[in-house]
Amino acid sequence: MAAAKDNSLSRSMGLTGAIATVIAGTLGAGLFVTIGTASSTTGPSVILGVAVTGFIAMALATNYSWLATIFPGAGGAYTFISRSFNNRLLGFVVTWTKWLGYIAADAVLAIGFGAYVNVFLPDVNPVVSGFILLTVLFLINLFGTKGYSTAQNAMFWVLIASVLVLIIPGAFQIDAASYTPFFTGEFSGFLAAAVPLFYAFIGIEVAAQFGAEVKNPSRNLPLAILGGTGLLIVLYMITAVVIYGVVDSYEVLADSANPLSTAAETFLGGFGTAIVGIGGLLATATSVHAVMAAAIKIPYSWSWDGIFPRWFSSVNQRFRTPTWSLLTMYIAASALLFWTTGLDQVISIATFSYLIAYLVVSIATGYLYMKNGVLASRAAYSPGRWFYAAVVIAALGSAVLITQAANWPALFAGNFGELSTLAIYFPWLAIGLIVFTIYWYLGKKRGDDVDAILDTVPGVAPSPAAPVDPPETATRG
Repeated sequence: MAAAKDNSLSRSMGLTGAIATVIAGTLGAGLFVTIGTASSTTGPSVILGVAVTGFIAMALATNYSWLATIFPGAGGAYTFISRSFNNRLLGFVVTWTKWLGYIAADAVLAIGFGAYVNVFLPDVNPVVSGFILLTVLFLINLFGTKGYSTAQNAMFWVLIASVLVLIIPGAFQIDAASYTPFFTGEFSGFLAAAVPLFYAFIGIEVAAQFGAEVKNPSRNLPLAILGGTGLLIVLYMITAVVIYGVVDSYEVLADSANPLSTAAETFLGGFGTAIVGIGGLLATATSVHAVMAAAIKIPYSWSWDGIFPRWFSSVNQRFRTPTWSLLTMYIAASALLFWTTGLDQVISIATFSYLIAYLVVSIATGYLYMKNGVLASRAAYSPGRWFYAAVVIAALGSAVLITQAANWPALFAGNFGELSTLAIYFPWLAIGLIVFTIYWYLGKKRGDDVDAILDTVPGVAPSPAAPVDPPETATRG
């Protein structure tokens, strides 16, 4: 048996699990924080901002869903980019910082979980609660994708129920006067709110990380990515309309660390606080769970391609879990959990790196679709000429948001101390290039056949009918 087969992943995730991954893996920060606090620069026009950023998110989801049917493997953006352009370096550069962002996001969301635990147990240290959550989810993920899906599905349905308990009665408490003034910061304020609002959709591509583990990927991956994104847009829009309609002033939400709880208290009292507390617990827990399970696929795919230590792609032969990759994720996130200084900066570069990945994936989508070659012919469907609109909207939207996330004005002014995003991004990228160069050189000395490696899809055992069985080096670093 070839090594690629030994290290392949198991297709054990159904459609419900994939949709739950997209939605529940995104709600933690988006629904319970961002939609309320983003109003500080633009007021109730956050409602319109959700629609605009949701439009960009749907265009991105369209690109990802099409590519996912061509490359139904692990690694998401790394696999899409490296295979589209036949270039491991480009895929690695785009996803190296994203991996750091995933680790930091897990730590921050775990602390957020601890904050919601304090609603019910105020004396418990949020860091301790977060560490317990990380440990429990680590153990669940050890049992493979099936264990992950079972736990995620259960939490997902309870989460949705808790949100509906909040927004359905709230819809009958709306006062139209609360929406005026609608714009409070002119166009610049509206644009400034776009980055945090887009962060509310930052997990829409997470299902692509599970491409090697989703059953019937040509059908279920597009349904999960597009369907999950569409449901998120609807849920965010309804929630925004409700929370801005039940408070006297948007400033109440802008100044709140827990805007949904603040809105709920206006018409549900203490009961509302409890409901939002339960929702917050589940939203952050499911987000931590999805991020943890998705993040381990990035180093796994690098290792599969021979540009990272070989043990990152080794899997437990019973549960098909990349155990060492999962353990590294758990240790790194736990370490960051107990070192809170600077986490906000790392999260900001996570958003920045996500946007870079979205931009390059959009370019890759347009390239493959225009080229209409062998790879494009593998897609499960041919969208038609309208597909170019999705490519352009996704690429331009990502590019505009990158300019906001990177804080370019501070760069041109020479205020390097303000560059929280770029000051972390470039040094970390330099470290990544050193790592890549080392393993590229080792692979060259071994005589790795890069073309043969790139003919495989990370996490997917080669078909018996495949003309070339990938070499053992395809799964080694």
